[in-house]
Amino acid sequence: MRRYGALIAFTICLAAGRASGAADPTPPNILFFITDDESAVERSAYGWSKLPTPAFDRVAKDGVLFTNGFTTAPSCAPSRASVLTGRHFWEMEQGGFIQAFIPKKYPTVSQILADHGYEVARTGKGWGPGSHPTLGISSESLGRKFDRETIADPPKGVHANDYAGNFARFLETRDANKPFFFWAGVMEPHEPSGPDNYLLLEKEFGVTLDQVSLPPFMEDTPRNRRERANFVYEICVADRHLARMLASLEERGLLENTLVVVTADNGTAIFDGSRELRGKASPYDLGCHVPLTMMWPARMPGGRTVTDFVSFADFAPTFLEAAGLAVPAGMTGRSLVASLVSGKSGRVESDRDSIITGLEWHGEFDPQSRSCRSIRDDRYAYLVRYANVDRQGQPLEPAALVKPVKEEFYDLEKDPWQLHDLVDDPAVAAEQKRLADQLREECARRGDPRFTAEMALFVKTRAYVQKRKKIGYSETGAIPFDE
Repeated sequence: MRRYGALIAFTICLAAGRASGAADPTPPNILFFITDDESAVERSAYGWSKLPTPAFDRVAKDGVLFTNGFTTAPSCAPSRASVLTGRHFWEMEQGGFIQAFIPKKYPTVSQILADHGYEVARTGKGWGPGSHPTLGISSESLGRKFDRETIADPPKGVHANDYAGNFARFLETRDANKPFFFWAGVMEPHEPSGPDNYLLLEKEFGVTLDQVSLPPFMEDTPRNRRERANFVYEICVADRHLARMLASLEERGLLENTLVVVTADNGTAIFDGSRELRGKASPYDLGCHVPLTMMWPARMPGGRTVTDFVSFADFAPTFLEAAGLAVPAGMTGRSLVASLVSGKSGRVESDRDSIITGLEWHGEFDPQSRSCRSIRDDRYAYLVRYANVDRQGQPLEPAALVKPVKEEFYDLEKDPWQLHDLVDDPAVAAEQKRLADQLREECARRGDPRFTAEMALFVKTRAYVQKRKKIGYSETGAIPFDE
């Protein structure tokens, strides 16, 4: 019913435009700009970083800055799969694992748009990493690939792909009679970073080492400042590509009716002092809370900040509804169109007041496990972690697979970096139970195997991806899933 409510609101908005004499809206172009490994805090728009990213800020100023944008999983392949399928990571079977595959039975937003007259293309990183030539969706599911334009002698750690140049090339060669969907998969700021790019950060963007923001769990040393500066330099480089893409749209008179979405696939790859992952591949905000801003000048009032919790699963329904197309029943995400065109700020949809994220696997070998789930609202975060084998490395029974081996609880108002676990604090026991119950009820209702105990496919997929890693990914794309 929520999706139908959003559609009704959008229809009313369009009807009002027609009543005032405006022409029927044409389907928008869509530019989806996604960076690789970047937490929301890296952007100065969120109040912590001092990094200059004027193109991102422009999209936020002329559109909407979302303060609660979350990937479904802090791992690139399942998060990108959620964008394509409009589903949570656990709802995609093998698609919920990095280095596995998205089953062909799931329709993708790019293919639906292509089937309905959109020209679909991409540059850089699409879905992945993962591979399966017979069971998974094709790498061509994102349309024509534009990667021929390159940057001569790029700095170390920066890819040679001229993403903005390739977008411009697409615009020059596209069918002007069709709307387009273009996926700009920027591979920055994914590490490794160039060892001396901190010098370029100051030279090109005016950011000195003392202006580089360090998380509170990171010791303030010259080495750490240089490493952080080397990393965030690539965020500035990515933002420069975004600026050029916006200019390309403006030069051709296309920006007005283009829905521009800017985000990152998962959080920054960063460790705390004990070498525990606090960002990418972790259930903390640094792993799951990503930058997110959108603009659509023809339809969206700008200058707004929205606090609704938004999931990557919401993108596909949003793109389809904006294009005037039906959303397949299997897409469980919720369109944002009604919110985008509403002109409202703050909490626009009252029931977007929490978010669930999680992970099944990110490169570890048994008995190590990064399997987890988390639920977060405006004030608190509840996290659970799972084992996949026993201490002797033997498989667990289904009942043990769904039983958390560790719980964590954080007061985000007092502890935004999630450094002080309150799991045993009686003062917050009622709030912890409330979120734990909500996580259990919602995940069970939506068929999460960690809550239904139907873990057979996840166990099989975990074995499959570990085998791929042991043998060598590049040589094992054709490993039979049943082997």
